[in-house]
Amino acid sequence: MNEELRLWAGASLRTVLKGQSIIDSPRLQVETLEEAEAFLECYGFDYHQDEDRQEVEAIRQEAISFIEEVLLEEGEEISPEVRNQENLLKLLLWVSSTEATPRSRWSCVVLRVMHTFAHCGSYFNERYHEQVKEQIFGRFEQHIRDTSNGVFLGDIELVVYESRSSKSRRSAVLKMLHKAENVAADIFDWLGIRIVTRDPLDALRVLCYLRQHNIVMFANIKPSRSRNSLIDVEWMEDRWKDIDDFSQLSADLEKIKSPGDAKRLTDNAFSGTSYKALQFTCRQRIKLTEADGKQIRFYFPFEIQILDEASYLSNHSGAASHAQYKQRQVQAVRRRVLGSLCKKRDPEITPGSAEPADKDPDDKDRDDEIQPAHLRISIQG
Repeated sequence: MNEELRLWAGASLRTVLKGQSIIDSPRLQVETLEEAEAFLECYGFDYHQDEDRQEVEAIRQEAISFIEEVLLEEGEEISPEVRNQENLLKLLLWVSSTEATPRSRWSCVVLRVMHTFAHCGSYFNERYHEQVKEQIFGRFEQHIRDTSNGVFLGDIELVVYESRSSKSRRSAVLKMLHKAENVAADIFDWLGIRIVTRDPLDALRVLCYLRQHNIVMFANIKPSRSRNSLIDVEWMEDRWKDIDDFSQLSADLEKIKSPGDAKRLTDNAFSGTSYKALQFTCRQRIKLTEADGKQIRFYFPFEIQILDEASYLSNHSGAASHAQYKQRQVQAVRRRVLGSLCKKRDPEITPGSAEPADKDPDDKDRDDEIQPAHLRISIQG
């Protein structure tokens, strides 16, 4: 078989022609150490440089720990031959074997996770995290009042105000491993804000307040990342079309409808159908000055979640709870990364039961959920 036909039979070209992630390929096409070195150099690492080899080894160790501590269950272990192999070139050769063996399969598992860790980062977040956090959170915090009568955004009483100032690498990797793109550029919630109100009406008032006081620039919202499972917009627009003031709507508090399944603006296969919240991603223009006086300007994304107290409490139990959410997420990633190496069958993913390779769900990450008993204001960082 000539070189072109050999490549055509492999997985690499399918990433272009079929939109298939390399994560979902069972093998590579690397037949010699020279090819492995060239493949790795094209990927971005020169195996002849000590610094690059050390970085690769650090990524390998991080991947091994993630697999063992997050993905594997009792009775499952990485093949010792693969686990102890520090030469990445050999892993590339093993995963290219035409025969599916435990060694080739475990090499594939390790390389899948290594690939994800290699992409798990945000240059602007890592380099300018503190300054970015200060500028984004600062817009909100100047409107937050913590008084003896409670916590308020303007005159709107809040149950919870939280700002999450970082996202762990493991959480980012878990998220990326169920996304088709599998790149950290698609993680929009390195920074996040959660606002919990007394009722859905106040959730809408918060949204209005953010616009009225120019805390959030709605022109910079990423439309495909907007999620609404809290309020039926069509019902609201019809019922309130002749209302002049929010104060006239108090009688509607018990009647406010949330979207039915067909109207829920969400495509996350791992969130329970009972999960209710308003969630959207915005970008803020960050302005920085380097030590040498150089001006730095860039847009940085952050996520906002708004929900009422009843939804917040409900989201901590049953299918909508954080624990159930994470369990469904881990099950999906196990199936994608381990495949036939799973020694025991995982329970079905519900709701949705969508395999991660089939969909690209935008995750509503809730790594830092707090328990209902701890309702409080929390400005972290």
